[in-house]
Amino acid sequence: MAVSRPMLIVLVAAVLALVGFYATQGSRDSADTVAPVIPAEPVPTAQKDGNGREATARKATPAEAPARRRAREERIGMPLTVARALRKRETVVLYFRGSPSADDRATARAVAGLRGQRGVTVVADRIGRLGRYRAVVGDLGIAQAPAVVIVGRGRSARVVEGYVDPTTLAQDVADAR
Repeated sequence: MAVSRPMLIVLVAAVLALVGFYATQGSRDSADTVAPVIPAEPVPTAQKDGNGREATARKATPAEAPARRRAREERIGMPLTVARALRKRETVVLYFRGSPSADDRATARAVAGLRGQRGVTVVADRIGRLGRYRAVVGDLGIAQAPAVVIVGRGRSARVVEGYVDPTTLAQDVADAR
């Protein structure tokens, strides 16, 4: 059976429209990436002496404290706030902002709505400081700001790039619990 030329053009156009639709939907789905399980890195705790008591270490001077904190964060690959929240099995929401665009401001408001929720730790930072969070976001492939990373209690991380509305973000956080 032969198909007329106008009908063939209509069929090709319909297929291209469907491919275009699924390609744009696929870009949103590919922005929502799930990372493999984050390794459970222990946060350093107080050292014990030979008798089981906490060893008395030399206190850091106020000038040394920030450098020691940065060194600990560098060693574990994430800020101590995030490490403590993961150790307590809380859901962690990391918000990475870029320029002061409308999408960044709207996403920041959506993330701010999560603050104060029980069992949720919210951390906001610049996209340029993404390297501080390498243990959490290493395999997620974040390519743009704003980006929100949701780390569930099971230590699996999911990234949402671009604007996310408050309702969707709240649902994503509830799903991660």
